[in-house]
Amino acid sequence: MDAPSSASEPDQLKFFGKDSNECESFIADVMKHAHDQGKQRDDQWIADFVEGCLRQDALAWWAELDEATQGSWRLLRKALFSRFGLIFCGESGEEAEKFVFWIRQRARNAGKLEDPQWIATFSSPFFAGMALRWYSSLQMNVQRDWNALQHAIFMKYSREGEDGGKSR
Repeated sequence: MDAPSSASEPDQLKFFGKDSNECESFIADVMKHAHDQGKQRDDQWIADFVEGCLRQDALAWWAELDEATQGSWRLLRKALFSRFGLIFCGESGEEAEKFVFWIRQRARNAGKLEDPQWIATFSSPFFAGMALRWYSSLQMNVQRDWNALQHAIFMKYSREGEDGGKSR
């Protein structure tokens, strides 16, 4: 009898594009598989391998990418993180803190931590649900300035017990 397959075996690696946790796990599994195959430095081989793992929303998204991104694991990995990153729904102060931290990490990684307009623009696609409705109601100058936007996020989504209460 064969041993059960693990999620990191190549025929079991699938990415549907559900959320940031699935994205991070998928990227880690792809990197492990490439290392196991001795291909960790083969940018195009990994990108080709990933293509065969994509399903549903992730596959449709991939089909819209430019050819250079489709053919390069380095570019594709960045695109995966950008598209399937942490989505902020506005459910709690803790979620707000994780979102702001995640956005700041990505800005630092891109060398843009000192560019509040770039960070604000980068963060805009990651608002969803109640947070998207709230974000859309903000004045344009707040939406376009990360320092003002970050402040507004923390004012709106404070932790319970801060400033007398729950997220407003």
